[in-house]
Amino acid sequence: MKTLTLIQGTPEWHAHRAAHFNASDAPAMMGESPYQTRDKLLHRLHTGITPDIPPALQRVYAEGHRAERLARPLAQQIIGEDLYPVTGSADEGKYSASFDGLTMAEDAAFEHKLLASRLREAMFDGCTGADLPLDYQIQMEQQCMVSGCERVLFMASEWDGNVLVEERHCWYTPNLQLRADIIAGWAQLEKDLA
Repeated sequence: MKTLTLIQGTPEWHAHRAAHFNASDAPAMMGESPYQTRDKLLHRLHTGITPDIPPALQRVYAEGHRAERLARPLAQQIIGEDLYPVTGSADEGKYSASFDGLTMAEDAAFEHKLLASRLREAMFDGCTGADLPLDYQIQMEQQCMVSGCERVLFMASEWDGNVLVEERHCWYTPNLQLRADIIAGWAQLEKDLA
């Protein structure tokens, strides 16, 4: 993986994302995102026009980033290693991923989401990454493809200020059939863009 010295949200980070196939866009590319259709992704990639984010959604994003920062020490305890947020691109191809955390050896990653009903239902005691909604699996599979990591700690948490209300986690391990589907999906999307 090529590690990039980009800070999430900066103009340089957005420019990198505009020139690559990003893990967070992979669910929409596969038609599996509950947040964005494949057609809207195609339109954004074709025109380069990013829709404005409504203030209410911006607040949700800000809370997600805050919860991620608070949860990272918990993830480090579970993994047993330090994690650093990083953006990387694959050694080959236009694949990219922004990681909530990655170990120095790049063998384990961390992905965090806000805990909501959809994840509470999927994250029962003893669940694995295969039990998670498919859109999250697609995002993490591309992260595994980009970094070469062997597993991803998927965590969802809820906080009241700086006090943890609830946390759930499970491990996602690579699914090579899903990876092949992602590669084929990006190839088709590239043809559709052309």
